[in-house]
Amino acid sequence: INPDFYGELRSTSRFSPAGLQKLRTGHHFATLQSSNTNNASDDEQAKTKKRSPRSKQTKKKKSTGPKKLQRIDKILAHRGLGTRSETFELAKAKRITMASRPDAPHEERTRLRGPKEKIPYNASLFLDGNLLPGPPPLLLAYHKPKYVLSVMQDDKKYQDQQRKHLGQVLEPRYIKSGMHPVGRLDYDTTGLILFSLDGKLTQRLLHPRRGVEKEYVATVQGLADEASLTKKLSDGVETSEGAHVAELIAVTHSEGPIDNDDELEDVMKGDDDEDIQDDYLGPCSDVRLVVKEGKYRMVRRMLANCGHPVVELRRVRHGMVELGDLSVGEFREATEEETEWAQSLID
Repeated sequence: INPDFYGELRSTSRFSPAGLQKLRTGHHFATLQSSNTNNASDDEQAKTKKRSPRSKQTKKKKSTGPKKLQRIDKILAHRGLGTRSETFELAKAKRITMASRPDAPHEERTRLRGPKEKIPYNASLFLDGNLLPGPPPLLLAYHKPKYVLSVMQDDKKYQDQQRKHLGQVLEPRYIKSGMHPVGRLDYDTTGLILFSLDGKLTQRLLHPRRGVEKEYVATVQGLADEASLTKKLSDGVETSEGAHVAELIAVTHSEGPIDNDDELEDVMKGDDDEDIQDDYLGPCSDVRLVVKEGKYRMVRRMLANCGHPVVELRRVRHGMVELGDLSVGEFREATEEETEWAQSLID
């Protein structure tokens, strides 16, 4: 240390001569160094704590399907017996009995003590001794006719037109249980539309990232060349709503549309990509194709931009659920295999 340093320190500070002597002997320097070392150690420990990875917490897997045990008033509401408050009163009055199977005799039935009691979701239930409907299915399949809106209720501004919608065809007990349509079909499109009991399943069935296939049969104008159409669809077709791709399954000769009523003309107005010739009398083709998106009138736009306007469109498959021989306007519950596939999407 420069000897002049202590002189300057004596003249500019309140240190006593004894204190300066300690400085000369290195006492304070050692103390200061020790303090700095401790502070550095504390800082290092703090940094180490910050850098140390957080312990991974095991996330509790959320239940996606119906819980095995549920409150009796909730189960009754899901089965269409009324609102939660109404089913609460039914259970409170102890009018509900339960059994392991629907044909169980009276002596095998257990009377439930109140609305808060939890029972198996699929239990056989009886009201005043009468068997109640079973639990709603995870999926319902419906063969939608033409000119039915794919909504549960029409917009108020169109109610004077008395357009038919899905809310008029689905059983009230399914509506009360919370079943809802999975996406939409165009007003003039027929075929398979699914109803789901689970919101997460609905999202999985519709999101393009999940890649759930939707298969259609389109009756189009003209004789479609299979090789040319295959390439156009796989490369992607530009429309006013963006570019879309599809997988062509087959092209066959068609006798033309099954229905040809005048209402179709009003439905088709305003779609830039679709150029329908109302007086077209030429040959037609049936085009079977698969898409993984569900944009508005996407299949119609794609085929029209490939030179083959769609005269009639029908959806025949959604994922593993097929339309099959289901009659127009009819419902069916998903099969065991279809239900297992649907459950696998949310497990």
